[in-house]
Amino acid sequence: MEGIAPARRYNRGMINLLGIFVAILISQGTRGQGVLVGPESLAAALLAIPVVLFFHNSVASHVIDRWHLVRLRLAAAEQQGMAEYARELSLERESLLRRAPAMRLGTDVLVLGMYLLVCFVFGWPDYVAGVLGVPQYLNLLPDMLPYLGMLAATWIGQWRMERAMRGVDWSLSRFAMFNARANLMTLAPILLIYTAYWALTTFVPVVNDLRQSFEFIEVAAQMTLVLVVMAFVPVVVRMVLPSSKLPDGRLRRRLETFARDRGIRVNQILVWRTGGGIFATAFVIGLITPFRYVFITDALLKRMTEDEILAVFAHELGHVKHRHLYWLLAFILSFTVVMLGVVTGANLLAPGGSYEFFALALVVLYGYFVFGYISRRFERQADAFAAEHTSPELLASVFLKLGASHPHLMRKHGWRHFSLERRVRELVLARAHPEVNRIFRAELVRGIAIAIGATLLGALLLIKPVRNDVVTGLATYSLNQYDRERAKGADTARVKALREKTLERSAAMARLGGEFEPVADWYAGIVAELSGEDTTAFDKLIAKSEAELERATGTDQRREIEAWQELYRHSKAAAARARQHGTTFTEEFEKERKR
Repeated sequence: MEGIAPARRYNRGMINLLGIFVAILISQGTRGQGVLVGPESLAAALLAIPVVLFFHNSVASHVIDRWHLVRLRLAAAEQQGMAEYARELSLERESLLRRAPAMRLGTDVLVLGMYLLVCFVFGWPDYVAGVLGVPQYLNLLPDMLPYLGMLAATWIGQWRMERAMRGVDWSLSRFAMFNARANLMTLAPILLIYTAYWALTTFVPVVNDLRQSFEFIEVAAQMTLVLVVMAFVPVVVRMVLPSSKLPDGRLRRRLETFARDRGIRVNQILVWRTGGGIFATAFVIGLITPFRYVFITDALLKRMTEDEILAVFAHELGHVKHRHLYWLLAFILSFTVVMLGVVTGANLLAPGGSYEFFALALVVLYGYFVFGYISRRFERQADAFAAEHTSPELLASVFLKLGASHPHLMRKHGWRHFSLERRVRELVLARAHPEVNRIFRAELVRGIAIAIGATLLGALLLIKPVRNDVVTGLATYSLNQYDRERAKGADTARVKALREKTLERSAAMARLGGEFEPVADWYAGIVAELSGEDTTAFDKLIAKSEAELERATGTDQRREIEAWQELYRHSKAAAARARQHGTTFTEEFEKERKR
């Protein structure tokens, strides 16, 4: 989703994209790591919300009191003709307005820190899965509830500050509803992806077999679902946001003609009814034409002339023309590859460690700086398109109007946008010196090259793990197929063919060496026991491990061998029962482990 910068920086507080993404990574990364899992998990999740509410309300009260004090002093200074003192107070008032987004960022960091505490120390994701029994992939929203609750608690203080400092006339309920819809617009695609994946793994057995057999196929499947779901996300966004078609008339005809003359297809131009005059923005969403929409807020329509709205619309079409939406989707895939590559690379340097949080921190930095760098230059490229097809003066007029309410907004940089002042300056510079566009293009190419280089490096680090995963996954998949077909009483020739294939693939896994050899022996033992051709297979493996145990020198090595011995004993008993009762080894093995 691409858009022009709003008049007031609600991006960080309302559409908390980065915060939500980091919260998802925290919930996934802390699963299975909880220290305290039980009633204290629920207590911590519930207690965190009033803690954040009290803290943020206290900060908001302090800021509001300071604002009112400065305002009263400024009024008194102006009445008494104290020009120099009034100027200082005006600067202090502007400083408070500039610091408000920074305070909001600090609150977001606090909320994420509290959520990390709830997940890592009090094991909230483990509580959701183990105690509440929520199935995997359906647990994303329950996992996120403490974070969303804390985030909602900050809206009260934020509403108070916006009402006092910026004159927002929304009621608290309208303000909260606007925030809720904006965050739901971010969460909805992710929830759709997880729900679709849960349905596939639950109702399509072969998908579940593949997922359990191959470590990386799950990532590939999820990325494929991302591509599919993202194509239909605009429909969800349209349902979430209160919107309607731009009414027929001169403006609509101008916009449609403008797009048609430039060969850019848009399914619908929609008005986002924000219910107030404080959120002046526009954005385009949709990878494919049938689901490509341009949203324009009611506030923007009220504040801009027809020509200025056309310039804004041209900016959004610039994103489509330069395929920015596809590049942003590619960056999501890059993010996944880089994260997996970081974990793999760290394990190569220091094997056996747990590097998920290190990878999380590094990849978040990668996303923040590299994606932010590229995104800001995408906005510049869209500005250039709009200036070329309308006029630089018209687009500059839009930016000046957006920043007119508060001077500090003209100088405020965003994660994904340059400041309005810089954007106006660059429009003027490019008009006077067209050669500067080569420099701008070089900056964009440099950012994309860094992202591509990081992705390729991550992919190179994944070559060996993926190769190993293919070999081991094929062996595991064949074993599961053999186990299921044997229990079903399938054709003898088919069962024999699956048995031979499993042994062949287990032998290929053994050739990988190292940690894969005992797993290959275990698979071969299971096949031998289930087929009845060698009911002493696990006895031989236990005897072999006894000899290894005598040669073991370290405590860790002895514990590992003893763990394998226990696994062999459970497997022998489970395979014997599966052969006698015509059941699968998998279900009998689970029963044996529970005993």
